[in-house]
Parts: sequence; structure tokens; C-alpha cells
Amino acid sequence: MSQKKTQASPPGVTDPHGADDVVLIGDVVASRRAPDRLALHDTLVRVIEHVNGDVTALDPLVVTVGDEFQGRFATLGDALAACFGLRLRLAPAVDVRFGLGRGATQTLDARHGIHDGPAYWAARSAIERTKERASRAQTRTARTTYEPSEEDALGVGVAVQSALDCLDLVVGSLSTQSTTILGGLMDGRTQHEIAADLAVSPSAVSQRVRRDGLGVAVDTMTSLSRMP
Repeated sequence: MSQKKTQASPPGVTDPHGADDVVLIGDVVASRRAPDRLALHDTLVRVIEHVNGDVTALDPLVVTVGDEFQGRFATLGDALAACFGLRLRLAPAVDVRFGLGRGATQTLDARHGIHDGPAYWAARSAIERTKERASRAQTRTARTTYEPSEEDALGVGVAVQSALDCLDLVVGSLSTQSTTILGGLMDGRTQHEIAADLAVSPSAVSQRVRRDGLGVAVDTMTSLSRMP
């Protein structure tokens, strides 16, 4: 899928295309415990490049500092599609978490691609909320938090967050093989193709799809990826 970019505004001027953008900020869970941080960085960059080729972005995902990355999207659906793609392609070796915020954005330095604004502040607040929720036993599977803007329709933020919480629980509870199957299904591969890749029978894949609720996860991710 081709990337969609907007022309940057002059420094200090609110981007006319950024009145209702969605910013994604993410990072790697427990990255300091990684035995090879250089290999981790290389893997993260490679997967980010892959996702950037699949998902339309105003500002494609890029690693900013250490293991943190961010991007800017025109719709919540595009931002969530990027989250899903990153998580499934990095799992199970690399665990990631996300914060998403909707709002206005501002170009501070067009030359260096530095932006600011309520959407960035909301995304930062959201990922901090993700970390806080994941630190508690009852919400330890939390990996994605969305902070809506005041312009979001009443109840949309609550509904989206509820769906994301359920997805995080499902995906966080999957075995390595089931996660691979889910990733294949999200890439549009058939169960027979996935079975061949895994050297298992198609019936074994079908059983996991039914038992682990993978079909529901695919439908939910697909629907969320179409959000305006």
C-alpha cells in the first residue's frame, strides 16, 4: 500500500491537515533485558519498514530514541492497522505496547520532521497509561491504549478501548503457533497455506482457529482498521 504524506507547515504553524490526526507512540516491553540490543533494534527497524509499506501514513513510523517509535496517521483505523501489524510480526520474540492519541498536530521543524501538539501529548499519556495498566495483575495483558479527542463522538473512545482490551487479552494468551496463524490470517493467507508453512495439517490449523477464537480476532482487527 502506498504511503500518504502531507506537506509540512512552516515552523510553529498548526498543520492544516493535522486538525484531527492520530499519533501512535510505541516501545518494546522490557527491552533493557534483551540479550542483544543491536539485534533487537535491527529487528524492530525491519518490521517497521514492512508495516510502513502496508499501511497509509501521514508520517511513516520511525524509531525515535532507543526502542521507541512513532508515526502520524489520518485515521484511527490506519494507526490501529499499524499496531496490529507490528505486534503480530514481532511476536513472540519481541513484545510491544502502544499509545494512540487523536487531535491537532503542529510542525515545529519541517526540515528535521519534528512535530508537536495535542495528538502527541495524548499519545504520550496513552502509552504511559498502557504501562501502568500492564503493571497490575488484573490488567497485565494491556498493550494498547487510545486517548480520544474532544471531537470524538460520545462513547466512541470507550467502545474502542473495550475492543482493544479484549484483543490484548486474546493475543496475549495465544501460543507461539496460534500467534503465527493469526498473523498469517491477517495477511490474507488461507488456512491451507499457513498449514504448509508450519508443516502441520490444515485440520490442526482449523482447530486452533476455532479453539483460540482467531476468527473473532481477525474480524475485530479488520473492523477496527476501518475506523475513521
